[in-house]
Amino acid sequence: MKRTLNIIAMGSVFLAQASSVWACPMCKFALETDENEPRAYMISILFMLGMITTLFTSVAVLLWWVSKLDRKNLTAAGYQHLFENAGSHPHLAKVRAE
Repeated sequence: MKRTLNIIAMGSVFLAQASSVWACPMCKFALETDENEPRAYMISILFMLGMITTLFTSVAVLLWWVSKLDRKNLTAAGYQHLFENAGSHPHLAKVRAE
């Protein structure tokens, strides 16, 4: 019981003194300086997040477009049966087996 109280007391003291530790060093530095710097720093974070979103979205759209184009070309070449096989329609396997 005494050990638990000591841990709680030490944790409370640590958390009370660590209010400035919660931010990363660059965020803390940006918020302590000129008024325009924190806003610029926050905007740069948005640009970085936007770049990641743009990359993932562009890769997803490219994969969708290539898949659609490939399916169109296979259908035009007479390979429609590839899309109608039992692998994509398991219920057709029973009908064709009979």
